[in-house]
Amino acid sequence: MHDEKSKKAIMAGIMCAVVVITTVFAAVPIPGVQGAYVNAGDAAVYASAFLLGWPWGVMIAAAGSAIADLLLGSTMYAPATFIIKGLMAIISARLLKKGNLRVLRLLAAGLVMAAGYFAYECLIYGLSAAALSVPANLVQAVLGAVLGSVIIKGIETLQK
Repeated sequence: MHDEKSKKAIMAGIMCAVVVITTVFAAVPIPGVQGAYVNAGDAAVYASAFLLGWPWGVMIAAAGSAIADLLLGSTMYAPATFIIKGLMAIISARLLKKGNLRVLRLLAAGLVMAAGYFAYECLIYGLSAAALSVPANLVQAVLGAVLGSVIIKGIETLQK
């Protein structure tokens, strides 16, 4: 029992680092929206949710993504990112249990990300500036769903 908790804690630490690294090293700024960027970190968010579930995977996805914001100088996004990526992880963990159509299920979680950042940016920048990031966030949602699906398929294959 104690050994299982240790394994989960180690996996949580590794996955937190993976979320941070995939977010930071694949970040591309969104023109016209200060501090906003697209990244490949959503695939790691989904992998964390799949591997660790509730509550570990959700907390790791949220914390790792917020830490990436801090490292990238997007400090004002960190609190919103914590909530938005946490919601993505909750939704994906729940939907992934339902079986097939994985990419579409992850895309649903990605759309929550796009809507969440749009709402947050409306509050801090106004509607016009917030609208600038919507296309980039939708692209990130699609890419995250595809990459996440491939990674999760790989994890499933390794677990067999």
